[in-house]
Amino acid sequence: MAKKYTANIADTVMFRNLGKHPSPQLQSLQRAVAEGETEIWVPAAVYHELADTGTVDSPANPYLDAAIEEGWLRVATPLPGNRSDGYDPNAGQVEQARFVADSFLNQQSKYPETNNWIDAALVALAVRLFERNSRIRIITHTADANLAEACTRIPPEFGYYDIKSRYYNPPQTAKTEFPTVESLTWDEP
Repeated sequence: MAKKYTANIADTVMFRNLGKHPSPQLQSLQRAVAEGETEIWVPAAVYHELADTGTVDSPANPYLDAAIEEGWLRVATPLPGNRSDGYDPNAGQVEQARFVADSFLNQQSKYPETNNWIDAALVALAVRLFERNSRIRIITHTADANLAEACTRIPPEFGYYDIKSRYYNPPQTAKTEFPTVESLTWDEP
């Protein structure tokens, strides 16, 4: 059987805890990514949430741009769907997954619809990566318990089961626990 590739998808809070480039935590993450033979993925919505849009015409991202240039972090192309259009049962799996995740997160949240659409992008990106790669496993990383649950519950509804979610609580633990080979790799053959 061919070896499965492990993709890691990270939430905004992971990078806020690691700090802006250059930081020792980002350097540790880069080493862990290389040693674990993996990559970090972020949805475009997460990239934009972390971007500094107030200083130049095109946004710069002090958390992610260096990692993108160095090739160990990838920003996904924008995901389909517009929250204001509502759920379409005829839409593709990626769009449906985002709406299902958004609905799940809104039901769990004290503040529905604040940034759940951005968080739901992690679930949708996982479904997109599964659709495009037959030999893939996914690990999501977040400090949001409800999002961690959504990441492990919703992709199986679309037939994708090789997914784990690492939950960092309190969020500050991401500084030491996220940038490690152990957090970025699947611990089963």
